[in-house]
Amino acid sequence: MRHIQHLWKELHLYFASLSGMRLFIILAVTAVIILLLAASIISICSNSLKSIINNSREISVNKFLRMRNRKGKKNRLLSNKVDGPGVYIIHNHSQRMYYVGQAQHMVSRANNHFTGKGNGRVYADYDHGDRFTIRFVPLKKSRFKNLNDLERYYIKKYDALEMGYNRTKGNK
Repeated sequence: MRHIQHLWKELHLYFASLSGMRLFIILAVTAVIILLLAASIISICSNSLKSIINNSREISVNKFLRMRNRKGKKNRLLSNKVDGPGVYIIHNHSQRMYYVGQAQHMVSRANNHFTGKGNGRVYADYDHGDRFTIRFVPLKKSRFKNLNDLERYYIKKYDALEMGYNRTKGNK
């Protein structure tokens, strides 16, 4: 504790002795360092599952599963707070195929495809080692009024019926 008090006194004396340009330069450098640290913190926070969902960013399935399985208070999944209605787009980069699905709880439903409780062909390819990414499109962030229209749009956009895992054009 004494070392900290001594250091504080030395810093105080040093800054008190500064004047004019020297003081301005030190304060400017300090401000830049603080801004860089703040930008780093914001960048780290923007990698949250909520940010990824809200910005419809594509992430690896392994990263998604790690984020999905993080737990908070009372050992509950943190992802439950951001799990809502929308469409998830699963992309198999190894085979250039897509699967588009919809759900009232899109995070939970997407998770099922990589734990053997969803589309069997997606899981088989994932289990085989194919490289996948996933992207979420929340209904409220889209221009669509219902999940069926949103899902059909993305199935068509990614040709997921003819060249992908989907077996129908989407729910009606």
